Order: sequence, then structure tokens, then C-alpha cells
Amino acid sequence: MRYNISHRDELSRTEKRYRAIKWGVLAFTLLFFYVLMRAGIFGVWQPVLLIPLCAAVSMYEDELASCVYALFCGYMIDIASGYVFGFSAVWLMAVCVGASLLVRNLIRVNLFNFCLISLTAVIIEFSMDYLFNVVIWNVPKGEVILLVSIIPTAAATVVLSPPVYYLVRLIESRLRTDGDEIIYYGGDAGEQGEEE
Repeated sequence: MRYNISHRDELSRTEKRYRAIKWGVLAFTLLFFYVLMRAGIFGVWQPVLLIPLCAAVSMYEDELASCVYALFCGYMIDIASGYVFGFSAVWLMAVCVGASLLVRNLIRVNLFNFCLISLTAVIIEFSMDYLFNVVIWNVPKGEVILLVSIIPTAAATVVLSPPVYYLVRLIESRLRTDGDEIIYYGGDAGEQGEEE
């Protein structure tokens, strides 16, 4: 006896191609932000743009996709910062899955909500960094590390978050297919018709 379980309609070749291109562009963006982070061109004010990137992607994707993308972003942050492998991935996965669930069920996709989610991710990431890498190890002059390194990096990340949101929004709007299930509570005023 055979059972047919239909999950959803099959994607056409064009839809599969657009989806593959979208994830390729998002992977390239992840690598570009990683290289930018490793280059250290901003000095003390070096932003960690992978945090707002995974937060923005999680607002447009489902829970599984946002979890996997946050996992890779977290691994790249760990490699770039010299943390224990998986340290940042744990916090980012929790924030991004929560953000994806919030967008699907409660909040709208707009810049204000993105800034709140990104700020939450930055606060969690950098407070855990300070707690586990400075306070627990009783590093001498931990307050200096906090004031000279952690707070400027967190501030630069928060300030540069809106351009990252608009970049991900552009990628999503250009490479969205009809097969992508986008069920959101609402959207920006100009995008509300596209997302419902």
C-alpha cells in the first residue's frame, strides 16, 4: 500500500534556480562580511556585520533556514574572533529562530522591528562575550577591555545594521519566487501586498 504525502507543490526549474541564486548571494554576502571583519579596516570600531546579517535573513526565512544560516554566521564569528567553536552560534541560533517565529506570528517586517531584533542579538552576543571571556576568567583590567573593545564594537555593529537590513531586503525582493512561502503578520507599508 502506498501513501502519498503532499507537503506542497513542486517548484519549477525557474523557482529552483532563483532559490539557488538567492542562497548563493546570501552565502557570498556572509563570506564578504567575514572578510571585512577579519580585515579590521575600522580599527577599534570594527563592526561584526554577521550579527545583523543573520538577524535580517531570519526575518525573511522560516525557522529552519534561519537556524542554519545563523549557525554558519556564528561559526564564522567564532573563527574570526578566536572564540570556542560554536560559542556565537548558540546565541545567534536562539535569537534568529525567535525572530523568525516572531515575524511569522506577531510582528511586521520593517526597519524598526529589525533594529530591535538586531540590538537584542548584539546585546546577547557581546554580554556573553564579556561574561565568558573576561569575567569568568578574571582577566586583569576587564573594565578597560569592556570600554575600549567590546562597547565600541557593539556600537559600530548597531549603527551599521540598517544598511545590512536594506541589502537583505533587496536580495529578497529581487530573488523571491512564488514557491517561497511567506506568511507574515504584515510588512512595510509599501510591501504589504507582496508579503500577504
